[in-house]
Amino acid sequence: MVERDDYAAIRDRITALARDHGLRCGWAETTSRQRFLLLWDAQGRVAARAIVPLYPSETPHIVENLERGLASLFGDDWLED
Repeated sequence: MVERDDYAAIRDRITALARDHGLRCGWAETTSRQRFLLLWDAQGRVAARAIVPLYPSETPHIVENLERGLASLFGDDWLED
């Protein structure tokens, strides 16, 4: 189970799942409190985009949006596995 309030754990889970699904991750700092994530498929198309908070415990609603937003790629409850 991934610690939902740990940015590094969430980032590592996304990176591992992306690799397992043949996707490439791109990260960009959008603010001092969050990162923008792009996931590309093998053909170079954007498969998903999301915001990942650096301090998830302060913004649990963003973590919930992230989990819902990536469910189409990684399956329901991907953050819980």
